[in-house]
Amino acid sequence: MSEPNRQPHLSIVAASRNDDHGGNLFERMQLFVDGLADQARRFDMPTELVLVEWNPPADRPSLAEALRWEPAEQLQPRVITVPPDVHRTFAHADGLPLFQMIGKNVGIRRSKAPFVLATNIDILLSDELFAFLQSGLKANALYRVDRHDVLAQLNASPLPSPADIRALEVLREHRLDGLRYPNGRPPVARKPPAPAHRTGNGLGVKPALKELNRIAMAAVDRVVLPKLHTSACGDFTLTTRDVWFGMHGYPEWPAYSWHMDGVALFQAYAGGVEMINLEPPLVAFHLEHGEGSGWTPESSRLFERLDAAGVPYLSTFDYRKLARKLVRGSRGFHPINGSDWGLASMELAEAHPGARSQR
Repeated sequence: MSEPNRQPHLSIVAASRNDDHGGNLFERMQLFVDGLADQARRFDMPTELVLVEWNPPADRPSLAEALRWEPAEQLQPRVITVPPDVHRTFAHADGLPLFQMIGKNVGIRRSKAPFVLATNIDILLSDELFAFLQSGLKANALYRVDRHDVLAQLNASPLPSPADIRALEVLREHRLDGLRYPNGRPPVARKPPAPAHRTGNGLGVKPALKELNRIAMAAVDRVVLPKLHTSACGDFTLTTRDVWFGMHGYPEWPAYSWHMDGVALFQAYAGGVEMINLEPPLVAFHLEHGEGSGWTPESSRLFERLDAAGVPYLSTFDYRKLARKLVRGSRGFHPINGSDWGLASMELAEAHPGARSQR
């Protein structure tokens, strides 16, 4: 039997807010929390969940209050709040209510376990993957897994269980070698355009890049750049706390999180971290979201929405240019953020839902 308050072996970090973005967000978060509590209990692994609540809406309850926290001695949940007044200090705060990567950095910076998994609130881990996390991890390594997209009935009452979700038919597999559709690719109503050349930190690329040059550079990148498992990497990037601190977390550009998760992988590679891609059935299951709330290969609505709101994002061109700079430069993590990354100097409210205490 597990002893309460054992030092966590793993910190799991995610960022969210109670605003129903993507549709059925509350149900997604509840399944995420329930899945971790169930697995931590069954595998008897002390696990810390650091959920960063970014810019919480004033007219909705906090995540610590709204979510159901099933008793599980092995899961140690913490909800850290980044208040609206802090959110408003960032550029483009009106167009983007959640800065996902800065939020994850807040959690990573305050994590307590030797290993830290950065993920999202619509993810469930396979049992085989959770079992591996108990004893298979090693220092100076970064772990990636394939993401399997599933479509769950989130309007059902009661909700499907995490075990039910893991048994669903897979729509897409995000793998090292690209997308795979086990049951055939669905029809695409509109071909998603390539993202416009907009960046969150002024990397300086002109918007009018000729198609021929784009194709040529893509061919060069296939030779020059290491083949890292960047597909859906924001849903599962696991490495040691020391590596995260060496990189200073994800880039903290006040922009949509497109490609920022991949930048961290190239930073880790440049720093000499061993890149390990785990094979199925060690996978992460992703709950399919509403069209336009996140990227899918069948829709262009996400970028249309961002462009309409004037929200910048890192273009694929800029992303590859930065990746080349990282891997061709001197060895090292080459931190993009300063020493105060993750809002380190700020005192942020923290709730401990299982303990019903707050500081």
